[in-house]
Amino acid sequence: MKQATLPALLSTAIVFAVQMPLRANTSDTIKSGSEINEISQHTTLLIVALDDNRQPISRGSGSLISRGDNTCVGITNAHVLDVPGATFVVRTFDQELHQVTESWSMTDEDLAVLTFECQQNYEPITLATYQLSPGQNVYLSGWPGDGSPTGEWVRQFTSGSISTVLDTPWRGYQVGYTNVTRRGMSGGQVLDEAGRLVAIHGIGTVEDTQRIAQSLNLPLETARELAQNTGFNYGIPVTTFLGRASQAGLNFPYDVVFSVPQQPASGPVVRSDDYVHQPDESDSVSFNDMLGNVDRLLNTVDRFRRMFGF
Repeated sequence: MKQATLPALLSTAIVFAVQMPLRANTSDTIKSGSEINEISQHTTLLIVALDDNRQPISRGSGSLISRGDNTCVGITNAHVLDVPGATFVVRTFDQELHQVTESWSMTDEDLAVLTFECQQNYEPITLATYQLSPGQNVYLSGWPGDGSPTGEWVRQFTSGSISTVLDTPWRGYQVGYTNVTRRGMSGGQVLDEAGRLVAIHGIGTVEDTQRIAQSLNLPLETARELAQNTGFNYGIPVTTFLGRASQAGLNFPYDVVFSVPQQPASGPVVRSDDYVHQPDESDSVSFNDMLGNVDRLLNTVDRFRRMFGF
């Protein structure tokens, strides 16, 4: 996998010098929790780091944000990919595994972009760039680091609301929210009521201050202050990512909208304040099955490289 670090970029203000290309008209209608979960289910990525023996050593979450030709693009946290010497694979909703081919980590924000080859006609998540505000309802999706009692990895999807928007971001983290999170969900989705990505999750309430300081390269006192400012979870706004991506030339064909969620013509959608999706087959990963799939994937890649001499 090729890795690169993007140079430090100017200013924390979100200014779009170049407008991102739009791929499709996307509904801004408020949807039910189950409808948003279906969108999230198809676009949440499981990212796994493998050692030299092809054994998982860490994992995180991500979002499929673009697809062009046979290349898929994902977004996650930089600290998810900060595993020296690891080989990374991505698991998509159809239970297929893909080896990460390239990645770029940002120096000022805890964000990273990765690419992988994909023959399937995956539908990326839509990115929404309007101003977020406290009290706004949001949903969160990601793959927790601890498994289920049966030993499976299970995607989590929960509802909550924005608790705060910080005046001064820390490594990009600016949005706090009340959703239930667990370790391993770093890089996961924060979605609005129309099912669009509005932030990238990265810090949860279960994270200890020491780990936050290490992950974000912050002084311990700063990390402690950050945690005390909201007492909830943190994400990096999509607007931050798009501004930096544009400046860095990472102009993939994103699907970007600027509208806030709208009530449907049929009337307000009834929303459960504590909506929690009950995982189905596509939300569960068998550890043993995945190891077998990893071997098949990497063996195929190795044969391909030997065949064509690279």
